[in-house]
Amino acid sequence: MKDDFMRSKGTLVISLDYELMWGCCEWSTPEEYGKSNVAHVPMVINRMISLFHKYDVHATFATVGMIMLKGKEEASKMIPEKRPSYCCMKLSPYHNNYIQHIGREYENMYFAPNQVQALNKDSNIEVGTHTYCHYYCWEAGQTLDEFEADIQKAVEIASREGITLKSIVFPKNMVTDSYLKICARYGITSYRGNALKYFNEPHNKWERLKNRICRLLDAYVNIGGCTSVPYRNLEYKEGMLNVCASRMLRPYSPRLSFLERLRLRRIRKEMEHAAKYGELYHLWWHPHNFGANLEENLMFLESILKVYKFCHDKYDMQSCTMNEMTEQINRLHFS
Repeated sequence: MKDDFMRSKGTLVISLDYELMWGCCEWSTPEEYGKSNVAHVPMVINRMISLFHKYDVHATFATVGMIMLKGKEEASKMIPEKRPSYCCMKLSPYHNNYIQHIGREYENMYFAPNQVQALNKDSNIEVGTHTYCHYYCWEAGQTLDEFEADIQKAVEIASREGITLKSIVFPKNMVTDSYLKICARYGITSYRGNALKYFNEPHNKWERLKNRICRLLDAYVNIGGCTSVPYRNLEYKEGMLNVCASRMLRPYSPRLSFLERLRLRRIRKEMEHAAKYGELYHLWWHPHNFGANLEENLMFLESILKVYKFCHDKYDMQSCTMNEMTEQINRLHFS
């Protein structure tokens, strides 16, 4: 039974980094990227959910915990006792009373408790965590104790909203092994590990630039090989399953629109490979990526979901949330 499943049933996993302005506050403002992209996230999510239901696709929304709060007054009271002490303090949403300075007219770019509740009630959706404050685990200055305080607060607020957190996506994919033990302590059982190509922790700006260039090129042409992952290569660390990423779904670019067919073909070939050979294919992106050029992005997403339907009909490919994938692998692994 175990071998039959592994050979015959590929899996599509989709995870969304749901962060609103908390993921952008150190490099942009509500007046800039907020208005162009983040303000449209509620519409983006509603239309994505419609497409997911149309093609019976499941997805994990890894949600920044502060999004679940009602507004800046509550956020000001719900600050963890220990805050990230980054060397570059502008990365922290607690620095310089940032929360208190959020304008009333922009609160919906930071807080969306009703939308989180709607996601949690959807049988096709898992609400996971993207940490409480969009915490950066590779940044100099922060500590394990500060990260634990953040995760503790994320679990507390989610539990208050009737949500049990089982999956985590680390902001900017800054996965650190020593931090997984803390996540496991709070009941989290899966995480999205980095894609196998071009995402090792960079040690200088040149490695960072090289990785970015390689990832961009690989989105259109095959320079890194197939990114689907055989089930036998999925690893456990600290009791948590690495539901490894395959590819970020890049947003539509008007300047590169002439390459859209190549971008779709790249994803289609990888998904069909995963379906045919019984492997994991894990796509991820941010809802705010779709905020600009919404129609083009949704049209491209539907093209991908049509590929999934083809793979489901021909190869019996399945769609899972991160937690559903983990539960299946656990049953196979420990049976």
